Amino acid sequence: MRTPYEFSRPFEIAELTSLEAPFAIAATAHERAALCRRLDLLALDRLEAEGTVSAGAGGVVRVRGRLRAHATQRCVVTLEPVPAELEVPFERTFVRGSSAARLLHLDLEQLDLEPLVGDILDLGEVVTEELALALDPYPRAAGAEETLREFGVRGDDEPEAERESPFSVLRGRFRGGT
Repeated sequence: MRTPYEFSRPFEIAELTSLEAPFAIAATAHERAALCRRLDLLALDRLEAEGTVSAGAGGVVRVRGRLRAHATQRCVVTLEPVPAELEVPFERTFVRGSSAARLLHLDLEQLDLEPLVGDILDLGEVVTEELALALDPYPRAAGAEETLREFGVRGDDEPEAERESPFSVLRGRFRGGT
């Protein structure tokens, strides 16, 4: 079976013979390289997760776990590498079968539920999604604030009166100023 996911670990819900099944997964070097392209990372040296899959009443399937990753992102200011060591707990709740159809009506008390089509839950994709959410959306390298100040971008800690417009700084540079 071919999967569209870079890091795929299918789990058959039918295998839940008891109320809870443990899992432990880790991405291979090839899978981590593919995830770097998908998530725009410079490197992903480690991605692993462990936890449990449990079944509940009404077609509910809950995944609880903890992911560990070592990723390198690109600084949004200087483009320098920014390493990130992540250890993130997660919990996701899915609903199977006819219960999933009810989600289309957006029951406000169950917005955290996700529909699960079929009998296979891809734990690798769940972990990938959790990794994407855990990454810093605006990573900054050491010295990034100084670089921003050089270009006239105001710092969050500067009083409004002391801030200079970035456009006036650029105007001065193009007119031969400092």
